[in-house]
Amino acid sequence: MRLCITGTPGTGKTTVAKILSEKLRLPIYNLSDIVKEKKLYKSFDEGRDAFIVDIEKLREFFKDKHRFIAEGLVAHYIPCDVLVVLRAKPDVIRERLKERNYTTEKVEENVEAERIAYCATEAFENFSGKVFIHIDTSNRTPEKIVNVIIEGVKRGGIVEEIDWLEG
Repeated sequence: MRLCITGTPGTGKTTVAKILSEKLRLPIYNLSDIVKEKKLYKSFDEGRDAFIVDIEKLREFFKDKHRFIAEGLVAHYIPCDVLVVLRAKPDVIRERLKERNYTTEKVEENVEAERIAYCATEAFENFSGKVFIHIDTSNRTPEKIVNVIIEGVKRGGIVEEIDWLEG
């Protein structure tokens, strides 16, 4: 199984991926680390303190891999069987990113991206796999999130209605 977990920073991707990796006995790839280690980037954006990922190089890295969990902001660009999009309320994102000592500008940019479903929309538009899972992590423990993902895999998908613009 090729399972990718994407979402705005602060939605729980890394924590959930670690637990899921243990339960499913799949190797895990943290995309931030892989992009740096394997030089899968085009450039570095000083203002955002982030690498600009070379999507073609990223896809090439995963081309011959058939059993994995890949987690990161750009995971939805990797061909996979299961795509998980984690979401969280904008206020939850704000608090989690402040704890990481992100700059105010970077925090608010990510809060707004989550509010308008930027990553989720991009993921949905690029998905060509079998199972799509779109869930709210705001009030769930990582273990409960993992259980929802496993249930979603069994059921062939789960798409929770999430609209932060309404509230």
